[in-house]
Amino acid sequence: MTSPTTTIAPADFAAALPPHAVSATVLVTDLSGRILMLHQARPYPGHPAWWQLPGGLGDLGEQPTHTARREVEEETGLRPTGILRPLVIDYRSAADGWPPVIDFAFDTDPVPDGQPIRLSPEHDTHAWHTYDQWLPHLQPEQRDWFASLWHAHTTRTTALLTDGLNVAGSTAAASC
Repeated sequence: MTSPTTTIAPADFAAALPPHAVSATVLVTDLSGRILMLHQARPYPGHPAWWQLPGGLGDLGEQPTHTARREVEEETGLRPTGILRPLVIDYRSAADGWPPVIDFAFDTDPVPDGQPIRLSPEHDTHAWHTYDQWLPHLQPEQRDWFASLWHAHTTRTTALLTDGLNVAGSTAAASC
């Protein structure tokens, strides 16, 4: 005797899946090894305005690499060339009214020193500093993520994180 099976229409199945947002950032460095960071013109609710890499949320159905390229161009006027290499993939749990976010951080080819930057209204200034020079400017919740990102960049690996922290078995160390 066989048991009855239930089939679910694909649209009904898809509608029952949990929502996730996708974001993408790009580590832009110059030929001297300095990192480009942008300062938020307005803080997110519940957070101070902080320094961040160029990036943002993906549009519906947009691939992460397309999000990364679009956001860098919108926020800096730069157009990343070549392949965007994944540095960090970070699953961010739902928090503060946000759905879970899957955040992709990519590496791109270095740009010439003194590269002009054209800021969007989202940011009020930008700066180029070394990894060590950026550390005092980071918020506590950014530090482990930034360390993993830099380690992945310098070792040409990819790190898997959860809520900004290393996952067991990840190829990047939590700090450099």
